[in-house]
Amino acid sequence: MTSQVLIDEIQQLLDSDLGDSALQLAELECRPRAFDKLVPAAERLALLRAYCRSLHAVKQHRTALRAITEFISGPVRGQLAAEDLEEVARDISDVRWTLGEHDMCLAQLRQIPRAHRTVRDVARMARSAAAVQSGEAAELYAELLRRQPNAGEALVFLSAHGGPRAADGSSYHDVASLTAARGMMQRLEYRKAAAELQRLARRQRANAQVVALQATCHYMLDERRKAHLLYERARALDAALVQEMGAYSGLLMQLGDTYAAYGLGSELLKADQTRPEGWIAMARYLQMSGQTQEALAIAWKAQALAPGCAEAYCAEGSIQLAGGSAEEAAEVFLKAHALARSAQTYRGVVEAHVRCGRYKEAFVHAKELAELMPAHAAALAMVGVVLSHSAEGHDKAARLLQAALDADPRCTEALAALASLHVASQQLDAAVALLERYLPDNETDDMYTRYADVLTLANELPKAAVNYTVALELNPANERAKIGFDRVDRLMHPSADDDDDVAEDAEQPDDDVADQRTGEFERSDMSDDEML
Repeated sequence: MTSQVLIDEIQQLLDSDLGDSALQLAELECRPRAFDKLVPAAERLALLRAYCRSLHAVKQHRTALRAITEFISGPVRGQLAAEDLEEVARDISDVRWTLGEHDMCLAQLRQIPRAHRTVRDVARMARSAAAVQSGEAAELYAELLRRQPNAGEALVFLSAHGGPRAADGSSYHDVASLTAARGMMQRLEYRKAAAELQRLARRQRANAQVVALQATCHYMLDERRKAHLLYERARALDAALVQEMGAYSGLLMQLGDTYAAYGLGSELLKADQTRPEGWIAMARYLQMSGQTQEALAIAWKAQALAPGCAEAYCAEGSIQLAGGSAEEAAEVFLKAHALARSAQTYRGVVEAHVRCGRYKEAFVHAKELAELMPAHAAALAMVGVVLSHSAEGHDKAARLLQAALDADPRCTEALAALASLHVASQQLDAAVALLERYLPDNETDDMYTRYADVLTLANELPKAAVNYTVALELNPANERAKIGFDRVDRLMHPSADDDDDVAEDAEQPDDDVADQRTGEFERSDMSDDEML
């Protein structure tokens, strides 16, 4: 069997996931030939590399490292061409990287002349230097950025640590732009950040991370369709992208896209199970599937992998809220808020406090968000929602919620809360008129269900049935719409067996009908003066 045939046979075994068989053949045939001085040097190197590949397949990395070192330390070194020696240096650096010996990995790659280094070499050197906190990390990342302008990893490192100016000044400008955008996002200036990232994207057209950051800005601004398109574009540019994917899974949950959340989580976990983003996506998928305990366990795993990841705590907070554990949700959302405040952490904190009946605490956070995002309708609506729980605050809440709708007719929080206020005040005609006016801008199954609920209360049963049907067409899994439709159907077509039930329904409709976005309207001793 010739050396090439042997190498091909071993590769076929490796491709068939038969690592043990490949190693047996390599140890029997490849290793002896690789160290046979009568075999040409280039052929010996090829045999050695096949042997090492079989060792790596069964995770015997140290053995592979010893074999390469023993081989290259002998007389064969002087017989190999310069390019062959460079490949050996890359092989050794790969083993060192796998073993986590980043300083040795960097030392090996330094042996390759600068002019011969590939983009992969520079990227591996930069990562190794960053891992050991070497002072040359910034220089290496700057070189990577010059060679590959779309290297988002280099942009992130240089924005955090400050990198040298490129010869034409472009790298410095891009880093400064990214740094400015991140600062704006931290200050919740999402509109400005999105504009800055848009300018950067014109120079970095294929930079997936910049596009993903744009998507997150629009997600925080409740511009869900645009955010969804940008997230998908970022993933199309880089299928291995993980940054901002935790936020993307939150958007998918808001959109109710269970299948997409599962697909996202599966792909992220297939790529890397040591990062939290894939687990966060799977936790949200399980939450949407009604598997609360399983979702909590996965969210806790994400937190264990990355204790500083705010998105992992946001995921748990939403699961706790959905499971009726408002106290636990409030604690978790506050932890996320302390790690990295965002529009979503504010929303979670406010909703959890409201569920716990702590309206003063909810008002403090809602008002702070409105001050940070004065032009954002949802932030204004949040203040109105909290005020609606005060008997004295209903009028002020109604004005704030209407102002939010005037600013953005697609603000579902404001629409749901204002409709609930009208229902609580027995102003059913006003609630119907409001929903009819804004429904064309908010055609979701949830909003059609709310509209049908109000129509049921107003005894407009045929119209209610039609809108429950529309809600179910949009989302066949909408349990509230199913219950509402069955109730209306019984009221419209009573049978002899349930006349008594129908009469009871007619006299006292189910409390859930009036329970809108803000829940049942509880009275509070909190006055406007105390809050304002």
